[in-house]
Amino acid sequence: MVIHKAAATVFTPLDDGTGVLLNLDTLLYFTLNRTGAHLWKLLEEVQSVSLDDLVMLTCERFEVSEAQARMSLLAFVDRLDNFHMIRLA
Repeated sequence: MVIHKAAATVFTPLDDGTGVLLNLDTLLYFTLNRTGAHLWKLLEEVQSVSLDDLVMLTCERFEVSEAQARMSLLAFVDRLDNFHMIRLA
């Protein structure tokens, strides 16, 4: 699975390390905790990333197991997809 940033999605970082996503086409918004904001910044830099690479980077950055990272990331990606913030391929 490859995750692509939706062109209509904009990110606003907040002072506390969290952030807010807004899809300009749907006007749906989604709040991100610090971990989600970090992952979104990465996605903005590369525009697309595989789930496997995201799991690996999450394990390195946050010291979690691969199984835990994969489960959390699948839920996160599913929510972003439901809010039309990303495209999956």
